[in-house]
Amino acid sequence: MAAPLERFTEEQVNEIREALAGAFCQTKEGETGSGVAPEMPGLRQLLIALETAKISSIPRVDLDRMAAAVEMLHRPRDTIPAWPVSPCRGLFFVFEGLDRSGKSTQSRKLHQLLEKAGTAKWMCFPARSTTMGGLIDLYLRRLIELPDEVVHQLFSANRWELATSIVEDLNNGISVICDRYAFSGVAYSAAKGLDFEWCQAPDIGLPTPDGIFFLHIDETVGASRSGFGDERYENAELQAKVRQVFQQPALRAGVAWHDVNGARGIEDVHAEIAAAAMAIQQEEQENKSRPILPLWKSA
Repeated sequence: MAAPLERFTEEQVNEIREALAGAFCQTKEGETGSGVAPEMPGLRQLLIALETAKISSIPRVDLDRMAAAVEMLHRPRDTIPAWPVSPCRGLFFVFEGLDRSGKSTQSRKLHQLLEKAGTAKWMCFPARSTTMGGLIDLYLRRLIELPDEVVHQLFSANRWELATSIVEDLNNGISVICDRYAFSGVAYSAAKGLDFEWCQAPDIGLPTPDGIFFLHIDETVGASRSGFGDERYENAELQAKVRQVFQQPALRAGVAWHDVNGARGIEDVHAEIAAAAMAIQQEEQENKSRPILPLWKSA
């Protein structure tokens, strides 16, 4: 799990908190003031609130970048193009699982292995180095509050703002190993009670990984590991619901999914993952220019 970046000062966090509280204030049932039902809260409200507040730590260029990513969430499905691909591209591996399931450890070990054989890059979502990632970090550490719908869209937009750079790395022959991706986004939000298809929709069209490694552990195992409970979603009840959503066929559609028993020793888990990754790599060498498909587009 990524450590907090402390991107914002305490004063800036207070500014952000006040701006967002005003943007998403709740009205009593029937008091919409317009005679119609209020719209579902969304990221556009968040952007307007941040822009209006003129928070010093969020420059105009970051707001513009956020706005561009937000618009990707609302593109009609039939306008989503295929991603460009070059010969001998790198491979895209994603690690998923419950909190404290060993994803960071195992993804970094695969990164080290692939780096020995060529060029590889490790990354994780949320990508906390961006402004959107910084806002997610504040939310996960319980420093700001947001509606569940807005949080879900914020996670998705964080993936979209880096999607093009992932594809560029792959086409430059760099293999990308990612700790969490769209599958976590859907699983956690659906586990909180949001509609599954609504949760899946914003991520349709993202680059599809070549392989998913799902580290299966019982939620009680993760709860017993060091640091569990530091962030918002780390409680056993929610983790149990998340594990159920991860098993849904619609979440796994169109992706090579590898379930791995994550409760074993670190080296045993790594050996299984390494063997599967090498098999995918061998297949890629025999099938050059394999397309980078838009995620869930045909689902």
